[in-house]
Amino acid sequence: MQQIKYPFFKKDRILKISMLENLRDFPRDVLDIFCEDMSDGIVCGFIPTVNKEIITISKGIIKYHGVIYVMSEPITISYQETEKDVMLKLCFCDEIQEKDYKINEIQINIDDDINLLPNQIELGRFRLKKGAYLRSEYQDLYDFTTEYNTINIVHVKYAGQHQHTLNKTILQYFAKEAFSYQLKDGVDISFCMLCLNSQKVERAVIQQYIAYKMGELPKELSNAEIHKQLVKILEEIRKNSKMVNKKRTGFSKIIMD
Repeated sequence: MQQIKYPFFKKDRILKISMLENLRDFPRDVLDIFCEDMSDGIVCGFIPTVNKEIITISKGIIKYHGVIYVMSEPITISYQETEKDVMLKLCFCDEIQEKDYKINEIQINIDDDINLLPNQIELGRFRLKKGAYLRSEYQDLYDFTTEYNTINIVHVKYAGQHQHTLNKTILQYFAKEAFSYQLKDGVDISFCMLCLNSQKVERAVIQQYIAYKMGELPKELSNAEIHKQLVKILEEIRKNSKMVNKKRTGFSKIIMD
């Protein structure tokens, strides 16, 4: 039989080491259990946003080599003009053992080497023209891979069920654009609803949908290939479907004599 203990902190009670240990371990145990079957990658957060010359990485949770890391405060980093691709990298430093703490330090930097070391995870990439500002807002699905002046988050790995998946924002853009047309295929409708209504969509589901639309057997695709195929599917939807009339017509009236 397993006991689940919750400590009581009451007046006139002795504060025991075991009670503090229970308080320390509970949040970590919950996170470990919740993320147990997830692959390495971002669980939530770590979204880059741009404000003039500053990139802000939002707080978040990430799994790396099976260990959960929580960044409880956003991090800001300045950027400069570049005519070549650079990458936003999250770097995991060596563990430090102190008398009272075990410290796992993480750093975020911008690197012109777009290859990742074993202790690094990508948060985005961009190429900035001279005199231009960087942006983190997207006009449409294709815009995620615009060559210049836009943070590309397509390659970023998000934790999924045993296999990493894509940032949900990319899939939401696909679904919103697809729903601006009169979809006739039930598979399109189901997939778009899943994209809009889920915190994450598993990679296997995305690849199954792409295979169905392309008339092929499912196969492993990179993040960039998945995005490219979703853009193609959206182009076919535009070509073969009518746009939804967004003008409100009101209710019809029936007059009975």
